[in-house]
Amino acid sequence: MIFGKQDAGIKSSLLHCPVEKFDRLFFSLMDHLNNLFTSNDPEDILKFYDYFDNVDQLIKWMRERPKGNHRIIEFNKENNDIIVVIPTMDVNGKFALACKNDIFNGLHIIFVESGYNNYYFNYAHNCNAGIKKAMEYSPKWIVLSNDDMYKIDDITILKEKLLTLNNNIIKVVFGSPTNYHSYPAMLSFPRLSRYILFSFLGKLRKYQLILEKKYKVRYFISPKKGSYRLFFRKIFSLEAVGNFCIFSSNFIRELDNYLLDETYINGGEDLDLALKIAFDKISYSRVEFSIGDYFGSSLGKNTPQGLRYLKGTPRRLRDVANMAYFNSKINFKSN
Repeated sequence: MIFGKQDAGIKSSLLHCPVEKFDRLFFSLMDHLNNLFTSNDPEDILKFYDYFDNVDQLIKWMRERPKGNHRIIEFNKENNDIIVVIPTMDVNGKFALACKNDIFNGLHIIFVESGYNNYYFNYAHNCNAGIKKAMEYSPKWIVLSNDDMYKIDDITILKEKLLTLNNNIIKVVFGSPTNYHSYPAMLSFPRLSRYILFSFLGKLRKYQLILEKKYKVRYFISPKKGSYRLFFRKIFSLEAVGNFCIFSSNFIRELDNYLLDETYINGGEDLDLALKIAFDKISYSRVEFSIGDYFGSSLGKNTPQGLRYLKGTPRRLRDVANMAYFNSKINFKSN
């Protein structure tokens, strides 16, 4: 066993809790497990998973994990038909400023700033906080966007197209597809070829398969294109939400202003929403509006938030927890 419950003592070099004015520091088990989970060392992440015997214990920890801190900063509050909600680490950072001064210039923007060293950062929670604030203004549409985007089309194109749509009928609007939002996707089972491939990619990929089996990960959402079809078998098609999407305020109201499931830890919440839109046959439309995405550039690789955007094994191992929760909800809906 890599790491057992009886060994849940404190390994202070791994902990990120703020230092107080005391010589002795006291850390909770939640702090310890969170720091293992957010570590960029795959061995630490494996130790995190070894603490839990089953998927129910893992999900319980995810639900109890704190949601971090945030603050709301608004611009152009007089324009309320379309409101843009943007989670950001730094409202004065270059990506947030590009959103404010260029990409979404002139629109009412609600930034949800998480700040630096926010070790319990929760993307879904911050998005929901911004959406709840936006709903106070009774907008027609809420645009949910990451801050690490770049301008392709002028925002007036989106404004004109949205204001021609009936937000009582259309609940969700997708833009022009990119690799990270609004693209055709599929709920799928992994093919045998995926397991064979992983067997040749080293021990950590094998551990990923072991964790997926332990936590009952059977379903995935994958792009409906290219090599993905070699490794996943389609169950049905859907539209990916990703890092940019538009929602009718009527749809948000139906969800009690709770768009994204906050049990997810910085990954999987958009897949969950995409599946809900497909399962519940939510009416959606697509508009020809292009916006580019840098994907993960705003958070950086040396921050707690930025860790989730690192490519490679650490991120894949962390995402097992999100996919375990995602699958638990599919099983519930199937019963």
